[in-house]
Amino acid sequence: ALVARDGNEFRVADYNQIALRCIAHLAQDPGLLRAFNEGIDVHRATAAQVFAVPLDAVTSEQRSKAKMVSYGLAYGMEAYGLSQRLGIDVGEAKSILDAYFAAFPRVKHYMDDAVATARKTGYTTTLFGRRRQIEGFGGNRNVDAAASRMAMNAGIQGLAADIFKIALVEIDRRLEAGAFASRIVLQVHDEVIVEVPKGERAAVGPLVLDAMTTAATLDVPLVVNSSWGASWAGAKVA
Repeated sequence: ALVARDGNEFRVADYNQIALRCIAHLAQDPGLLRAFNEGIDVHRATAAQVFAVPLDAVTSEQRSKAKMVSYGLAYGMEAYGLSQRLGIDVGEAKSILDAYFAAFPRVKHYMDDAVATARKTGYTTTLFGRRRQIEGFGGNRNVDAAASRMAMNAGIQGLAADIFKIALVEIDRRLEAGAFASRIVLQVHDEVIVEVPKGERAAVGPLVLDAMTTAATLDVPLVVNSSWGASWAGAKVA
């Protein structure tokens, strides 16, 4: 449905695992920091720790489960939610989560601290100072649990959102400053689509990547995947 105008192409760029990189930075967990800074497959590294196997012995099933745990934690997922996603019983899901937190203890510390702070203040704050009010603490069990999940999630997803907003503003600023005809068309989650005249491809392609990778300074690198295409779908399979 999204097709570039004649003489133009789409530059499609998305942040690689930005929520997990935010977790690594916020929690300051040595294992996650090492994986991202050394370019190790973070899901494989997580699986090796959680299932206590060598890195090169991790199976695709173990990697898939580790990936589900990592992304689930970014949304405050607990044992029941993980059991539903993996199709396993709650006891097994709890064992997997316990193994994750044993392997990456700073993540557990960060999440517990985020919830405790939100209970005390009534809000969370991102690294850039943006607040989110958290309501529901002290309600019934389900409402209180939902508030806790929001508190865990807000700092992580909020930081990722702040970084992307900064990147979008910077891309737009640079396009305007360079008097380019290229324009931002759309943002979808952690992905941006920029329509670029073919004559501006050599200049605008690197411009987009640099604006995104330098939008914030974390203790892990911001990595961006990118491609070109005559349509959004075409760029996805490029």
